[in-house]
Amino acid sequence: MKIDRRKFLASGFGLFGAVLSAPQLLNLLAQQAEAAPRAVGSSRILILIQMAGGNDGLNTVIPFTDPAYLKLRPAIGVRPQNVLKLTDKEGLHPSMGPFQQLYEKRKLAIIQGAGYPDPNLSHFRSIEIWQTADPVKIRDTGWIGRYLDLSRSGKSSIDNIFPAINIDPILPKTLSAQKVVVPSINDVLSFSFQADPRYEADRQAQLAAFNEIYEQYSHDRPYLKALRKIGLDTTAASASIGKMVANYKSTEQYPNNGFGHGLQLIAQLIIGGANCPIYSISLGSFDTHTNQNPTQDGLFRILTGAVAALQSDLESHGVDKDVVVMTFSEFGRRVGENGGRGTDHGTAAPMFIIGSSINGGIIGDQPSLTNLDNGNLKYKIDFRNVYSTVLDKWLDADSKSVLGDKFDNIGLFRA
Repeated sequence: MKIDRRKFLASGFGLFGAVLSAPQLLNLLAQQAEAAPRAVGSSRILILIQMAGGNDGLNTVIPFTDPAYLKLRPAIGVRPQNVLKLTDKEGLHPSMGPFQQLYEKRKLAIIQGAGYPDPNLSHFRSIEIWQTADPVKIRDTGWIGRYLDLSRSGKSSIDNIFPAINIDPILPKTLSAQKVVVPSINDVLSFSFQADPRYEADRQAQLAAFNEIYEQYSHDRPYLKALRKIGLDTTAASASIGKMVANYKSTEQYPNNGFGHGLQLIAQLIIGGANCPIYSISLGSFDTHTNQNPTQDGLFRILTGAVAALQSDLESHGVDKDVVVMTFSEFGRRVGENGGRGTDHGTAAPMFIIGSSINGGIIGDQPSLTNLDNGNLKYKIDFRNVYSTVLDKWLDADSKSVLGDKFDNIGLFRA
């Protein structure tokens, strides 16, 4: 049967549509196919997890011996007998069992009371502050974006293929940069030739026809040469990266949801040798103004289960010492509960750092529940100290150039 060329190209070919809608991303995929896989131990990787919405830190890392805790939270406070104890004073929410196990293995660090001076309780401004690392000025770039601009400057295009990957539909300001392109990828396998499912056996013939059309395409019009190259490179890249992900083998059980699938995709890319030092993903919503306990319970199960599966997956493939995971949220919640069995926007809250290369344990002291700032916790550790430590000690960067000032090292990593 003869196939009209125009109808063929318009007949649901997802990859061709992707070329037209995201040529920069597909160029990156094509270059990745040609690059040598990342060798174990050759570089360090940071995974950022945004706990979107403002996580309630007091019901996350719980000061269960402080009498003010249950006095201020008679309905939503976690009873001492249910707390997953870490020390004789602090413990985790009962739904965070996988994090307790990581803590016992010294692979989980908890930074207590992370925040900044004069906190902002607006979702939009606060998350912008955390993503740009600037509580004072409005910035066009994120803190990781500035790191990427500085660290990738002068490198060849083959070394600059995937400066970072965002596993979310919308690029966070954290990754906004001036000199590099950061793609957002939800599913690498979706970047493939989409054949008619009724005739899957004919897929290779259709793909061969597509390549033949592009190989014979005329160059005598503006941009057609570039479009032709992208089309051919993309089919090759799709096959290469599809093989990388398809070769991934694991018995780990990730949560069967978007966040779990996203972390597993990150594991596939890392284990498969993708040349990418930064990954970003989010989980939400932690904006628990009402009925906080069931919402937080479900989110903590997803978060800790997926992160523990990722850590175990990396360990079983021998790449765990190359990877560090860091969580953050735009703010904590107020100390006292509200009338809707929830909490309103607050200030300081804990951050989690996970990995085989960290100094596990609790860093910093729990903020006072009685010496408050208008009902809110007073922060103990400036979050930029955490960023600075990650930049200097893990990513081997100049934190002052990225953050605009020098901040104290918090002793997060092993020698």
